Parts: sequence; structure tokens; C-alpha cells
Amino acid sequence: MNKPALRLIAALVALTAVQTACYNRYTISTDELSNLDSSHIARSVVVKDDSGMDVTVSATTPIKVQTAAREYSVSPFNFALTESQLVAPDYDLLLSREEVTGAVVSEFASSKTWSIAAGGLLAAIGAFVLISASAGADGTGE
Repeated sequence: MNKPALRLIAALVALTAVQTACYNRYTISTDELSNLDSSHIARSVVVKDDSGMDVTVSATTPIKVQTAAREYSVSPFNFALTESQLVAPDYDLLLSREEVTGAVVSEFASSKTWSIAAGGLLAAIGAFVLISASAGADGTGE
């Protein structure tokens, strides 16, 4: 594989690594998770995270239900959490309520996203200026 292709792949890998910074993650209890089940269909619901902060959850907010073993994705307002089980038909998920330890809510952070975009643009402009300045008048770099 040639060097330009490797550089492009490295840049894409770095870009995907920073995409997680576009979200703030909040851990909520099982009791707060019950406010997001299908019996509470709404445009948005405010729940409290483990530190007491208010977190607004809408129908498009990513939620991952936590168990001791792993995390499972569920859609807000499209699952049932009863006294004995959690059922999420869109993910073909059935868990005992005893297994559920809480959930992680990912809230979109526009300020972080704009900062990443601006940083990438400034890095590209800086690289262009650096290459242009080091290239010499005749383009040979000497």
C-alpha cells in the first residue's frame, strides 16, 4: 500500500476516534430508566443522572441498558420495563429486571462537535501553510 493511502486511512481512523467526543454520557439508575419506557411516550423527558444532573431524553437519544456482563441498546419510549423484566422488541431483547443495573444516556454535545470541526479545519489550514512555506519558490523545496 502506498504512503498517501496509509495517511488517508490514519486520518480516517483518528477522525472516528474523536467522534465519541460529540456526546456527553450520563449514567442513570433503573428507576430513572423506567421513566423512559413505552408507558411514558413523550417528545422529551427529563431524568436525573447518578450525580443529580438533569438529562433531557428524546426519541432519538441513544440509550444503552447496563448489566453486569455488557450493554444493550434500546430505543427510548419503545421498551417495557416491568417489575420482572425488560422487553425491547426492536432489538429482540428480553432481560430479567434483576440483571439490569442501570443505563447510559448519550446526549449530543454541539459545542464539542463544533470544536472538533474547527480544530480539524485549523489543522488542515496549518498543514497547507507549512507545506507551502517549506516548498521554496520553484516548488522543489530547496
